[in-house]
Amino acid sequence: MPEYTWSIYVPGEDLPHRLTTDYLVSEGEEIKVDGIEWLVDNVEMEHDAEDAFTGVVAVVPPRR
Repeated sequence: MPEYTWSIYVPGEDLPHRLTTDYLVSEGEEIKVDGIEWLVDNVEMEHDAEDAFTGVVAVVPPRR
């Protein structure tokens, strides 16, 4: 099963958080970063190597 490593950019923070999943993150879904729910706003896949699945994710506060 492939493993994906994401750089999660949270509003107001300069450095990304790291998240590893066994699935592709998609726009509109909610993910948990440090115990806080965020809504995925944008996903960009990166190709570092043949077997490396990485991407950059921008999040926004969830709509409640």
